[in-house]
Amino acid sequence: MKRTMQGLIMASILMIGAIGIASATLPEPQDPQMVANMSFEQRLQMSKSLREQFKQASPEERREYRQKLHAKFKALSPEERKSLRDKMHEQWQALSPEQKKELRDNRKALIAAMTPEERSEMKKERAEWMKAHPSEKEHWNKPMTN
Repeated sequence: MKRTMQGLIMASILMIGAIGIASATLPEPQDPQMVANMSFEQRLQMSKSLREQFKQASPEERREYRQKLHAKFKALSPEERKSLRDKMHEQWQALSPEQKKELRDNRKALIAAMTPEERSEMKKERAEWMKAHPSEKEHWNKPMTN
């Protein structure tokens, strides 16, 4: 009886530990082309789920996730990136004002969940990207319209 109780307690501790570790790690970033083919509802659900996982993750895990995501974009050819950007832009234009607001609010909540250091790091990353791609600066600095 005593061994059975010890076994159950040990199994419980291991399960709790495994669940804690599993819930803290972020998933692999999705393929950008696959995300572009998702419906609005699918993308919104995915981003909400990711936001919840970001809340549980450490700053290092979030940084690693962003680096993996950037690597997936860099793996695409310039033509594929341009095609993907154009497709996402068309999809954005086709959204209703309510859907656009919902996506913006979700993005803002994702950023708000980050530490000030992470936000500063992302701002630096963006500035570096803008220096490397001066022709894109105008495009990305335009406000998103409804």
